[in-house]
Amino acid sequence: MSDFPAVLIGGPPHSGKSVLVYSLTRALRAARIPHYALRACPDGEGDWANEADQALVQTIRSKGAFSPEFMGRVADYLQKRHLPLLVDVGGKPTPEQENVFAHCTHAILLIGDRANDPDAFTRDLAVWRQMMQRQGITIIAELKSSLTGQDELNTVEPIIQGMITGLERGQTADGPAFTAVVDRLSGLFNIPEAELTRRHLAQAPVELTLDLPALARTLGQADGYWQPEQLPILWDYLPAGKPLAAYGRAPNWLYAALAMIAYPAPFWLFDARLGWVEPPRLPAESSSHQTGWQAIIQEKAACTLLEMKTHSQYLAIDEAEKLPLVAIPSGQGLVLSGKIPHWLVTAVTRQCAPYLPWTAVYQPQLQSAVIVNSQVPHMLLGERFPID
Repeated sequence: MSDFPAVLIGGPPHSGKSVLVYSLTRALRAARIPHYALRACPDGEGDWANEADQALVQTIRSKGAFSPEFMGRVADYLQKRHLPLLVDVGGKPTPEQENVFAHCTHAILLIGDRANDPDAFTRDLAVWRQMMQRQGITIIAELKSSLTGQDELNTVEPIIQGMITGLERGQTADGPAFTAVVDRLSGLFNIPEAELTRRHLAQAPVELTLDLPALARTLGQADGYWQPEQLPILWDYLPAGKPLAAYGRAPNWLYAALAMIAYPAPFWLFDARLGWVEPPRLPAESSSHQTGWQAIIQEKAACTLLEMKTHSQYLAIDEAEKLPLVAIPSGQGLVLSGKIPHWLVTAVTRQCAPYLPWTAVYQPQLQSAVIVNSQVPHMLLGERFPID
């Protein structure tokens, strides 16, 4: 078991847990508190569900199933965690799912207020308290959520208790109870960001290893958040065709571009669930597929769109032979789209981009794709390519 804390965010359905997790991880990132938000429910909701246009979110969003394979993956990620975790769990856990909670160290309980049932909060809180007691998990906060009303902080010690309002997708939490929880997590996740970064970079498998937020600042982005316009600068800054490893929070298109800067030399990336991984090679066909995996080609007038889908939330890198990649037409540019991990984005990019005029990666927050590799003069690296 890892010595990093894992804080479960639990409560009944429709309490606002995913929005609270997003709000907490955003506040912790702003304070440069290292952590990772692990979605332990297969609903496909990451940061994009709060940051993208909400009509688009409803189109992209899909619900998966709590299969034994899914829960096994979550348990493995929890046991082998590489940094502190916020763990977003389902609202109606079965006994088997509840057993996975035992790998967590602390809990924040968020219980929705139901105007038509005044006693629901007390009942639901009692149910979740009993679950945490059965699994030996220390509760650090018990919060009531409501779409309307006044934010309140009632107690801080030993358990934070209060009200958080307005936890709607597309919004972020605020108020005294939320601030108290952020402060408690900051103290719990007390390893300095620089120390954790040094620890992970020291384990990198190649000599040239990039700390991506720090590199963004070096190249002129003061807040450490990458913008597509930086890609030409990055390409000139780094040696091409050399082994390369990338570490840190950054958009999917940046990782794809880095994978091509290193090409054909090896490329590695740090996955918060897996540690250091090298993108695998995907087969052209397979006798079996990972749960829900689909790779669908749509030939449009200006490009080919490769949409990759899964109902599983977590795809297994150690079963890449079950992720067949369809044949890609070679006559026009390719746009990659899908809720897939960075190791899969980089794998597909390295397999396809060398043989195509240009390649781009779609990011929902931008509502466009970003050109990550181009062999034609009219499609520039870093250019945004609109997709309906």
